Amino acid sequence: MTARMRCRSIAAAALLVACAACAGSPAAQAPTPGRIVSLAPSLTEIAYAIDCGGQLVGDTRYDDYPPAARSLPHVADLTHVDLELLTKLHPTAVLALHDQEKEGSEIGRTLGVVVAYLPNRGLPDLYADVAGVGTICNRSAQAAALAASIKARSEEIAALGRRSGARPRVMFLLGLPGFSAGEHSYLNDLIELAGGDNVAGGVDQAYPELSSESIAAMNPDVLVVSRDVPFGADVRGREPWRSLSAVKNGRVEVPPDDDIIERPGPRVVDGLAWLEHAIHTP
Repeated sequence: MTARMRCRSIAAAALLVACAACAGSPAAQAPTPGRIVSLAPSLTEIAYAIDCGGQLVGDTRYDDYPPAARSLPHVADLTHVDLELLTKLHPTAVLALHDQEKEGSEIGRTLGVVVAYLPNRGLPDLYADVAGVGTICNRSAQAAALAASIKARSEEIAALGRRSGARPRVMFLLGLPGFSAGEHSYLNDLIELAGGDNVAGGVDQAYPELSSESIAAMNPDVLVVSRDVPFGADVRGREPWRSLSAVKNGRVEVPPDDDIIERPGPRVVDGLAWLEHAIHTP
């Protein structure tokens, strides 16, 4: 799954599962713990992290962590939910991301189950997601402990970034020719928390496609490139890349695993720790 697809899957998954009749808060509509389907890999990871994996009966084809998630029936991809398979799983609740619910009312209309919509914009939404999954799973205490752990570790990492003094100018390249992370994105929040300044942070979009001229003008000190972006010597040798300070100074950084930084789940602290070190270590 490409980085571009991962970012777009947030909206796509929500489009498929929205249900206007079920648009209340998870706390108000929590079902008896039972058979839960997750339609977002980040929510699946949260469920397993709070000991709710045993209640999951289905997920998407892109769920790959923890390994147990791979063996669940996959009921959705980026553009389609298999309603026939979903019906056979007899879910009591569906975990989904909160975006344009009216476009996907078929699940609620067909199955009549609770669809819990959880936010998916910035880093603060991660804590709402953890709480929402905890409510649906009847694991609120475990969810509160996980949220506290993520927050404490994130604050420790942010303190390291502040102690470095400098705030390097960072660009996150998610895809060519210039697919990046703008102001209203989770990745913008991570860059700022890690002690960097997102050069695309002034762009009033979550994930803009930047022009070559814009990238050249932004001239980042550090260029973070998703692992699945083909950013070899042939690309680096072309404009606007070859003129960037990050490329000329050897400050092109590739995460060890895209999902620890691009997927807003429990492993965010691993991604944040990597990012803080990558942008502050020449």
